[in-house]
Amino acid sequence: DYESAYEAYTQALNCSPNGPQSHVYYSNRAAALCYLERYQDAEMDSLKSLGLEPTYGKAHARLGLSRFFLHDYAGAVQAYTLALEYDPGNAASQSYLTKAKAKLAKQQQKQQQQQQQ
Repeated sequence: DYESAYEAYTQALNCSPNGPQSHVYYSNRAAALCYLERYQDAEMDSLKSLGLEPTYGKAHARLGLSRFFLHDYAGAVQAYTLALEYDPGNAASQSYLTKAKAKLAKQQQKQQQQQQQ
């Protein structure tokens, strides 16, 4: 259950906020937060993970997912692009990158239409 996972990672971070595995704890807690639909919190945990380990591909992917569901498609594209740079075989990141690019294009097209009116 994702609430229990969230609590377990929170306890681990309370014990070791800057330890050698803390970037993993933040990233895993971000994943639990995404499943709990707490996307802003997930975005913050992903950024904390990346602050500790900037090349951690899973944290970039979780940042992308949280931004996707926050409708920050440009941010999601950026995060997924980096995720694939560090973890090129990640099929979920590739799939969500494609989805985020499509949503971003649609969003930009809508903004252009609104500006023309």
